[in-house]
Amino acid sequence: MRVYYMTSAKWGEVILREQRRKLARFGELNDPFELSLIDNRPRETRRVVKLITDHFHNTIGVICFGASWASPVMWAHYADKHFGVALGFDVPDELLTRIEYTDKKITVPFGPHLPKHGLSAQLLNKIRMTKATDWSYEREYRVESELKERDSVTGLYYVDFGSELALREIIIGYRCAWTAAANRRMLGTASESVRICKARPSFGKIDRFMACGLVGAYFTPCRSRISQHAGPGGAAHHIATIETKRVLRASKVGPKRDQKMFYLGPNAEF
Repeated sequence: MRVYYMTSAKWGEVILREQRRKLARFGELNDPFELSLIDNRPRETRRVVKLITDHFHNTIGVICFGASWASPVMWAHYADKHFGVALGFDVPDELLTRIEYTDKKITVPFGPHLPKHGLSAQLLNKIRMTKATDWSYEREYRVESELKERDSVTGLYYVDFGSELALREIIIGYRCAWTAAANRRMLGTASESVRICKARPSFGKIDRFMACGLVGAYFTPCRSRISQHAGPGGAAHHIATIETKRVLRASKVGPKRDQKMFYLGPNAEF
């Protein structure tokens, strides 16, 4: 599936030159209420929710994309008020998570009388896949990966461009000063086709406000794979895994049984 990452010209240049994308932690995302789907008015529920939130923040990284580049609001919010760029990537469907949106929190019982004390793969997936309806304009998709190999220079986590994160488009913002020639210099040695175009107002289509004029084409290298932890087939499966034993032990509400790993997806084994 083709998905789009919007950013400022400054960081867009860094991404193109380094040919990799940073994995963001949940606590770094622009919605401070990530992972807050559960109604946590009961004190015990707040404690469990915090443990789940901390666990995901410390172990799982995400790359956030939009389904379309042609939203003026997205350009304003994420691409430096149209001074930035949108990078189009082809990502295998089975590695993408589509974010759902809701106006209501969910009530979840926790306690020793329940299997896994109320924790389940389905619940943990739903927490990560759901945001408030106010964010629905983003039409967001995500890729998730375990935070394993930290960059020795920056101390951050990255995913290289490659067959599972393949750069296919560079859309220059309407106010951005980039040129096709500048993009070629940023990309360097090449092996795969990339479409370079300039965003502009649509000339007349009522159903969309933005169009894209082709300004060039180039080639970009294809490097390492996104992860060796991809889950089984299905668009809702993810490449990240979670240690349920660690969550239960940290919460002090479950038995210290052997570690059980599962893929983060609605049909995940648990």
